[in-house]
Amino acid sequence: MAKIEQGILGPFRGTVGTVIGYRWRDRWCMRARPSHYNDRRSEAQLEQRSRFKAMIQFASPATPLLRIGLRAWAAERGITEGNAFLKLNHECFGGMAGISSITRLSRLSSDTSDIDYPRLRFSQGSLPGVQGADYERRGDGSVAVRWARGLGRGEDRVHVYAYCPAAGTGLAAATAERRQRGAQFVLPADFAGEEVHFWLFAEGGDGKVSNTLYIKEKDEENDLHNTGVVGRGAGGDGSGGAGAADDAVHAAGVVAVRAELAAPPGVAAAVVDG
Repeated sequence: MAKIEQGILGPFRGTVGTVIGYRWRDRWCMRARPSHYNDRRSEAQLEQRSRFKAMIQFASPATPLLRIGLRAWAAERGITEGNAFLKLNHECFGGMAGISSITRLSRLSSDTSDIDYPRLRFSQGSLPGVQGADYERRGDGSVAVRWARGLGRGEDRVHVYAYCPAAGTGLAAATAERRQRGAQFVLPADFAGEEVHFWLFAEGGDGKVSNTLYIKEKDEENDLHNTGVVGRGAGGDGSGGAGAADDAVHAAGVVAVRAELAAPPGVAAAVVDG
C-alpha cells in the first residue's frame, strides 16, 4: 500500500500498481516494480546476504562519522556515505580478503571474528594524516590514544572511532585537535574487559580528510619507531632539512603525550603546543 500525502499529483511512498515510490537523500523517486522475483536461496546468495547484513550492522553506529570521512568520496560517485563504506570495505568482511571469487562464493560467514579490522576505511582523502598512533587501556575503563602530529595543520580535528565485537556496536569515542597529540575518553560499561578496535582520521577546516589509520596497542619497546621519530633523519621524508625539524616536533609531542599518560589521576600534565 502506498501513502500519497500531497494529493494525486504529489510524491508518494510505497507501491501503486507497477510503480514504487520512495525517498532518497531528500529526493522523491520512482522505480518499476519487478515483474517476478526468483529467490533460489543458493549458497552464493546466502553468503552475499550474510556479508551484506554484517556490513550494515557494523556501519550503522558509525553513520555520523562516515558522513564526515566519506562525504567527498561518496559525492564524487553520486552515492551515499553508507554505500561508499560498503564499496570500500566489502572485501574486509567474512574473511574474504585475498581469496578468489570462486572460493569466496563457497563460504558462508557473518561472524565479526572474520572482519579484517586493520583494513577497514571510515575515510578516504588526501589530507596528511597523523603518524604513529597507539592506545593504552587503563584499569578505570578509560583509554588514552596518542599520535605524532604529522604534516597537517595543528587545528585539524582528529576523530577516533571504537568498536567492540562482543557488544556488537561502536561509537565515535573522541574528537581532538591534531596539535594535542592525543585524546582520553571512557568506554561504555559493556566494552569493559572485551576486545576493542580503534581507528582515527584527520579532518581539515576545509572539509578535506585523511585516510583511515588503524590504532595499535601501545608497545613500549618499539615506541619511538611507532611514532615515526626514529629512523627518518634529516630529509628522511623527502623534504630535505625539514625532515629533521619535523622529527623534533614529533619528539616533543611524544614527550608531552608520555607525560600526560604518566600523570596520576586528576593531575593534568603539560602539553607542548606545536
